[in-house]
Amino acid sequence: MIDHPPRVFISYAQESDAHSAWVLALARRLRDDGVEAVIDRYAAWPEKGWRPWMSEQIEQGDWVLVVCTDEYRRRFDGNAPPASGRGVRWESQHMTQALYDDKFSNKRFVPVLPPSGDERHIPLPLKDYRNFRLDNDYEALYRLLTDQPATPAPALGKIRRLPPLEVPDVPQGTSPPPAPPLINPYPGLAAFKPEERRFFFGRQADSDRVIQRLEQTRFVSLVGGSGTGKSSLIAAGVEPALRERHPRLSYLRFKPQADPLSQLAAALDGRLPEERVPLGRPRADRLRQLLEKDPARALADSLGKLPLPVLLFADQFEELFTQTRAESVAASFRALIEALRCNENLYFVLTLRREFMPRLMDWLGAELFETSLVCLDPIREDDRLREIIVCPAEQCGVGVQSELLEELLPAAKEMAGALPLLAMTLAELFERRDPEKGLTPAGYREMGGLKQVVETAAAPIDELIESSPALARASERLFAELATVIEELPTRRTAEVAALRADREISVLVDALRAQGFLADPDERHIELAHETLLSHWPRLQEWCGRYGDKLALRRQAEQAAGEWLKARQKEDSSGQPAALRRSYLLRWKWERQKPALEALLALDPHRTAQRDPDFADSGIDAWRSLQSKLHEPLQSFLAPEPLRLLDELLFDETPHHRREEIGLRLNQMGDPRRGVGLDRQGLPDIVWIDIPGGEATLESEQHETFAVHPFRIARYPVTWQQYSVFVDAADGYRNPRWWDGLRQQDQPGESRWGFANYPAIHVSWYDAVAFCRWLSARLALTGSEVVRLPAEWEWQWVAQSGAVGREYPWASRWNPMRANSYESGIGRTAAVGMYPRGVPDPWPVLDLAGNVWEWCLNEHAQPSSTRLDQNVSRVLRGGSWLSAPGDCRAALRYDFAPDGRSGGLGFRVCCGAPIEPLTAVPLDTVTLSH
Repeated sequence: MIDHPPRVFISYAQESDAHSAWVLALARRLRDDGVEAVIDRYAAWPEKGWRPWMSEQIEQGDWVLVVCTDEYRRRFDGNAPPASGRGVRWESQHMTQALYDDKFSNKRFVPVLPPSGDERHIPLPLKDYRNFRLDNDYEALYRLLTDQPATPAPALGKIRRLPPLEVPDVPQGTSPPPAPPLINPYPGLAAFKPEERRFFFGRQADSDRVIQRLEQTRFVSLVGGSGTGKSSLIAAGVEPALRERHPRLSYLRFKPQADPLSQLAAALDGRLPEERVPLGRPRADRLRQLLEKDPARALADSLGKLPLPVLLFADQFEELFTQTRAESVAASFRALIEALRCNENLYFVLTLRREFMPRLMDWLGAELFETSLVCLDPIREDDRLREIIVCPAEQCGVGVQSELLEELLPAAKEMAGALPLLAMTLAELFERRDPEKGLTPAGYREMGGLKQVVETAAAPIDELIESSPALARASERLFAELATVIEELPTRRTAEVAALRADREISVLVDALRAQGFLADPDERHIELAHETLLSHWPRLQEWCGRYGDKLALRRQAEQAAGEWLKARQKEDSSGQPAALRRSYLLRWKWERQKPALEALLALDPHRTAQRDPDFADSGIDAWRSLQSKLHEPLQSFLAPEPLRLLDELLFDETPHHRREEIGLRLNQMGDPRRGVGLDRQGLPDIVWIDIPGGEATLESEQHETFAVHPFRIARYPVTWQQYSVFVDAADGYRNPRWWDGLRQQDQPGESRWGFANYPAIHVSWYDAVAFCRWLSARLALTGSEVVRLPAEWEWQWVAQSGAVGREYPWASRWNPMRANSYESGIGRTAAVGMYPRGVPDPWPVLDLAGNVWEWCLNEHAQPSSTRLDQNVSRVLRGGSWLSAPGDCRAALRYDFAPDGRSGGLGFRVCCGAPIEPLTAVPLDTVTLSH
């Protein structure tokens, strides 16, 4: 039993009031039992800040109780939202490091489970250790904390004395125990950090230039090519030099990524003392809003709480132009620059790739760009390269052989701007160093030299990818998240690590890339390629960028345009602008731009295949069906296909007739994607057939004959101009005498008035329509048991009146002027087919049975049972047209017209079924037709 009260720190997640109350009760119970329990609620406001306070409690505690819940596990693993759980995250880092330092010998971290806890909620580093479920195991836990085992060990007896053994002589020259492992002084592809400044050499003159300009203007734009060491110069050169002049210097680094204001707000939030009292929205969100609304005040309030002065470092500033999805966000950030420059307690530095210098000049303005510009050139001098190669190793007591320098220096000079490759080579050489000779040329040659270092390092990753087709597909998905192309220039892209980890194969590859030093962590929630060098020196990634460059560029354009559209919508919403005055819809892409973007996004996700939509014949809509659930806002709403949105408008009776006409014309303009309107892949009319069951229909003829209707199929739409024109223009079409046997053929087809591709064909005689059916039957290679033909009027009526229901109009109510293009619509001509989808009969999706165009039927008007084709007698028309009054659009109304007549209101619809043979006798009450 110990002789002093044990000190116990309790680590938990403040996930609810009830849970916090339970932890408080546990701490009180322990203290009542003589255990000095400590929780954060006992400290009102630590002077050093919360993070140092938490670290101090963990270090000083005899024990640390880890209260394991689902929320605690998420925060411990870093999977909680960015503005929550920072305390647990800090504590988890301290615990993990302590376990690692002790080689995972756990001496004081105790997992405890509340009453509703589950062992699955225990963090992975503590899984293998004993846990205590409270309140059942409280006594066992108390025994552990107070060193009172349930089964005390018995008293010790006396030690027996044994004679010593003979000790053999130790041979001369025995090696001393191995020295502790050395820190690798070379950062590889990563940039140097301020704490690594003792290994940073060869850039003193460049650091001095930046410091001098900062002291003059407090703002520097450091511009250089990829691989010239811009980030390392600021972090390990400029920051330490400024700190020597200003010992209280605060250092904040951020990257613009997709939202530079959010990234800056997060950097500020991370340095400020943690808020212990919730104030509504997370502080980072409030900071971002204030930075956008009043940047001067936001900076003054935030920086006033930090040690001054502040060095604010915007690294990889080209992301403002490559990843920020809305130009308006970049414009808002430009206003922030002025506030930064006006703050006398702040030094601001940005680094930028040389290729984006014209964009920066346009963004900053020529005058500010010129006064802030400091150019960083590649290192070519032998003495500076020698310092970079030799001095870091010497700091660790490791030599560099002169023969290695003789090979490495010329290669480094030849590949000017290849500092990441040089650092990666040296990091690997340091790991392969000879215990006595240090860094040797033999190790350098084994790696294939400076030019091959990335390929050599990538070999295990390539081997892993090639070992499995699933991993090969996953690699392309991962590359699509980590790389993009801007104006034919491959560029890095940050990705959310949680989303990547959700894919098992991608998670394996992330670990493999991280093991080779190919990934970096710009913040806790994102990863990125460690350097642009990988884009040009890893053959697999280089080839992928070349193959998908145009698609990556389309993706970026879509993301930026979606951001602009969302920003405009939000501005209109916040201003309360009337709907009639809003113009943000003008920023939304039309289908001509949406379609290639959707196809590009699908190509970048090769494990997905296009999902065929049975109602559409368009690869862009197929791509949308595959991607819809994957796309995030605002991209999902922005790329929602225009044709689908237009067709959705048609589903409401409130949509006016003139709008329906506009929609039809717009669909025609983009290439109407609906199946049944255009042509199939063989260039033939694409007819969507609707199956119709049998029944019987009674005609409004003089005899009121009733006809049996046998099952057949009918076209969803009337034949369109695009479909009819194939027949007219085909070499074996309209002018082929074969189709006119027994029919009267005119020299020329009818006038193609209002000849838009998705409009119904008009000026078509009954003879023209029958010839079309014969031609299409032959082209479709239909047998004699089934042909394409005109419907008999009893078949047409059976469909239009909803079968046995016997509707007056195709829809289930009285005349509705909003469900047909009749005289009342005011359009004054035909409209595109299918513009009145609510005008269909209940059982079957057959459109335009009322209005738009009269439709030819196969049989004679005076003798409905006669379907002879060689009789020049009036044939039946059904359905009414754009010129018709409501009564003429009734499902049962019969109208007659000469078979050679053509008119602007006459069209036709086809059906598919058995041929109808002419009857020789006048029917009685019921006529059964032979098939």
